Amino acid sequence: MERLQQKHTPDDVKNAFRRYLRANGIKDTGARRMILDAALDLHEHFEAEQVLYLLRERGLKVGKATVYRTLPLLVDCGILKQVRFDVKQAHYEHAYGEVAHDHMVCRRCGLIIEFAADKIQALSETVAKGHRFHVISHRFQISGLCWDCSIACPIAAGPLEPGDG
Repeated sequence: MERLQQKHTPDDVKNAFRRYLRANGIKDTGARRMILDAALDLHEHFEAEQVLYLLRERGLKVGKATVYRTLPLLVDCGILKQVRFDVKQAHYEHAYGEVAHDHMVCRRCGLIIEFAADKIQALSETVAKGHRFHVISHRFQISGLCWDCSIACPIAAGPLEPGDG
């Protein structure tokens, strides 16, 4: 399975997807290519419905089921990363050419803060090495309240100042 980890051109990404499909005996269809193009044009975190909306906005007829079946292929190929911020809906983000990062999610307003911490990356590698496990990716998410929500929430203990705790 090919994993994209460095900066790549859109053509590199499209070629990697074609190779992935061929290697796995999956048809390389026009609909799948259109879904890939739409996903590449979406930035930040996005949902499957946003891909579908973008395709329809462009006047392209791609079925909802095809979008929902293709996004996991893009994840398996290493082009996208699936992230879950709540139990309702899967979100996606680009996985190629991105610095490894994790997320903090405000449970009140839904604010998503991306952060990178070398210690988390090092810990995942140390734990994996101890179990003879090869890390492809990890998922670490902190749920809580953002600064504004922690001030506004009557049951919160209040925000921690940087350096507290």
